[in-house]
Amino acid sequence: VTSAGEIRTWESFVAALDAALAAERGKGGAGFRILTETISSPTLVGQMRALLAAFPQARWHQWDPAASDGARLGSKMAFGADVDAVYRFADADVVLALDADVLASGRDHVRHLRDFAARRKPGADMNRLYAVESTPTPTGARADHRLAVPAAAVEAIAWALAAELRAVPRGPQGAAASHAEWVKAVAKDLDSHRGRCLVVAGEHQPPVVHA
Repeated sequence: VTSAGEIRTWESFVAALDAALAAERGKGGAGFRILTETISSPTLVGQMRALLAAFPQARWHQWDPAASDGARLGSKMAFGADVDAVYRFADADVVLALDADVLASGRDHVRHLRDFAARRKPGADMNRLYAVESTPTPTGARADHRLAVPAAAVEAIAWALAAELRAVPRGPQGAAASHAEWVKAVAKDLDSHRGRCLVVAGEHQPPVVHA
């Protein structure tokens, strides 16, 4: 805890906060603002709601300097609602990561890695991983086939794959032209495993890639 650049104790913080909130109680918290990063913890959300119930005129603002708005807006484009994807690597025969370090970072990555690794035992049931990425990642290092492209080219690769899978009309694919054979091979593998494949877009990819 710091105040005016000086280290303070937790007790001094609580005392100062209590004094400040005392003046707000009569106004229902009209001058009270809370700023946090995006919160997904049910416990913390419950605590925040209890605080806002005590100060009904207060406002809670959430902001991230590097937010994953692409996934949220992409889900609205695809499903018409703000939903979270829950990835089931244990059920995926083929995995495609589009600039997504899904095995080493982000929410649930420990479970993702465990479930993915459980399917890496040599044999007929072994899964396969493709990675398209602009920066080397632990996920890319584990990939059976990795394609290195500039970050701006990931969307073009996604369009090209979707077109090969007949999911969308052909979109802007200029940057994917030099990787046409790679795209066709991945699309063929995904197509032959419909219902048993998983495509993950990186959190910093634009909404259209997530959609």
